[in-house]
Amino acid sequence: MKKYSIVFSIFFAMLLMSCGTVFADVDMSLNFNPDHVTIGTTYNGATVEVSGTVPAGCAAVVRVMGEHKDTKFKKKGKVLGFLWMNVATVELDDIPSLFLVATDSDTYAGGGKKWEDLNLGFDSVKGNSDTKIFHEFLKLVKHEEHYLIEDGVVEYHNEGNGLREFTAGLRMTSSLQKGKYTVEVVAVRDGKVVGKTTGPITAELAGFPKILSSIAFGHEIIYGISAVIIAILAGLFMSMIFSDKGAAH
Repeated sequence: MKKYSIVFSIFFAMLLMSCGTVFADVDMSLNFNPDHVTIGTTYNGATVEVSGTVPAGCAAVVRVMGEHKDTKFKKKGKVLGFLWMNVATVELDDIPSLFLVATDSDTYAGGGKKWEDLNLGFDSVKGNSDTKIFHEFLKLVKHEEHYLIEDGVVEYHNEGNGLREFTAGLRMTSSLQKGKYTVEVVAVRDGKVVGKTTGPITAELAGFPKILSSIAFGHEIIYGISAVIIAILAGLFMSMIFSDKGAAH
């Protein structure tokens, strides 16, 4: 009996190894342009053109994820029955700062059970965070397009030699933060994930935003004093304008 148990264990281990190999050996490629986003004075969003190949017969799901971090935000509630105030601090553990998903016109199709079963949407990155709190968080970040699913963005082109070419244009939000991001392409066939490949992309500050960031994080005292001086000057400027208008009457 012990002999059969050992044989079965070896067979099961080999089966697992072969399954992992099938997943790893899926032929895929990924390219994107540009490979970095420059956030300058006139930056108002950018489009990253993603292209590559997935196995023939597969759909491509493109995902962009920011760095994972713990995120805190204030929870509002009624105090004394009528005052809306911050009543608690809520924390979400280890979630990406940015999460963009691009699909073709069929894979996502407005959501639904097939999409949920693939586990490639928002819930796939919520980790151990409370589901209700995470969904409240989604309402905030969707407004700034930090979490977004775009349907019908992925397009397919030539198919041959066992490969299928695809392209997709990913819109990066105008409030994008500097940092490292991961571009991921997932190959889907018959409702199952059969492979994926990833590549890095960076967002860098340039010009005035870079100078401002350098002062804010490298010279905190100077930044604080400058902010106060600018606020005072702005107040004086506005008071002079309105006082002149009043004198004209």
